[in-house]
Amino acid sequence: MIELDGTLSELARFQSGSEPIVSLYLDIRWKDEQQRERVRLFVQERIRHTLAHYLPESPGRAGLEKTLKRIQDQVTGLLGQEYEADKNGLALFACDTLGLWRPHFFRRSFENALTTDAIPHLTQLARLQDDFAPAIVVAPSQEGADIYHVSLGDLAVEANLRGFVPRRERDNFNAGASGRPRVQYERETKEVRHHQNFVQKNRRAAAAEVTAFYDQNRHCYVVLVGTAETVAAFERELPERLKERVIARLPRPRDWESGDGMRRDGIVKGAAKALADREKVDEHDAIEQVVAQSLRGALGVLGPSDVVEALNQGRVHRLVIEECFDGTGWRCDNCLAIGANAESAESCPYCGGELHAVRDLGEAIVARALLDGADVEVVAHANKLHSYRGVGAFLRQTAQTGLRGASPPYPSAPGANQ
Repeated sequence: MIELDGTLSELARFQSGSEPIVSLYLDIRWKDEQQRERVRLFVQERIRHTLAHYLPESPGRAGLEKTLKRIQDQVTGLLGQEYEADKNGLALFACDTLGLWRPHFFRRSFENALTTDAIPHLTQLARLQDDFAPAIVVAPSQEGADIYHVSLGDLAVEANLRGFVPRRERDNFNAGASGRPRVQYERETKEVRHHQNFVQKNRRAAAAEVTAFYDQNRHCYVVLVGTAETVAAFERELPERLKERVIARLPRPRDWESGDGMRRDGIVKGAAKALADREKVDEHDAIEQVVAQSLRGALGVLGPSDVVEALNQGRVHRLVIEECFDGTGWRCDNCLAIGANAESAESCPYCGGELHAVRDLGEAIVARALLDGADVEVVAHANKLHSYRGVGAFLRQTAQTGLRGASPPYPSAPGANQ
């Protein structure tokens, strides 16, 4: 399975010349034949519409035709279920001139889209990484624990730790001790301690294994599955750094059980639900904090103008952008600077290079943030952020030029009257 750490920043480095880069996102959950036909017609229509914008003799047309033909062949193979029949989403980036051909398949679906631009469109992929953070799902038991690593909505690693637990004598009939209650009590007490020692040993070994795995995957959240008593006992064995990453404690549903252990699809769904709940909280907190930081003149900016300027200066630590962000701007192919107002400059204010119009400023902002190694938080529509044109950023440092705070908000925005 694919890991997106490094993949997004690598894709963000690609920039085309005369032949555009094609970005294709597809929902390939084949529920029925009608769904396949809808996808086929969507791709066919988008290819026809794309080629209609390029004259036959225009530069890059021949390469674009080759790229689109290869994409059509790829989709035809998908429709025939020749490969990746168990996946639900495709993200493909291609450009014949650049030798770029990157198909990525996921368990999670995408909104259908086919676009051409000088840069790959990465917002949907960035949101997948943000919304489906990796998680360690742990189901502790007396014998140890079942451990699963869920990443990008797919099961990546599975481990079953089992230790020895002695059988307790009281589970069997013992006629010899029935007439001697004191001897029976002492024997049972010793037996319970002996049993608990083995359980504790197994629990600590499982906690140590989970800790070691987490230390190699520091971005993981932790989901614990089991009875309240079992989960609480296991959580006590975890170090503080792991306890802080626990986002859910779930009962173990019966429909998760199968002949060979826990059902993998149940584990993935349980982790996805826990992550979705956590993501809603994180999105709300990110919006609240970036607005507060900006209005205080601290390490935050709001609005396209200030955000792109901070990006051009390499000061963005974390980008917060609405999924419905809409805007146009410009880009300099020489120094990769971007701007939020295509009419504001005739040449690049940074290097004097030639400017090109950008039809989708949101994609340009996301690509530039990923290129600089910034985190990208793609959030659902929120009135508070939307009042500032739907984009904000946390900064690594304030600018020496005094760039602080937000771009002028809409009249209804918080703080607009100040």
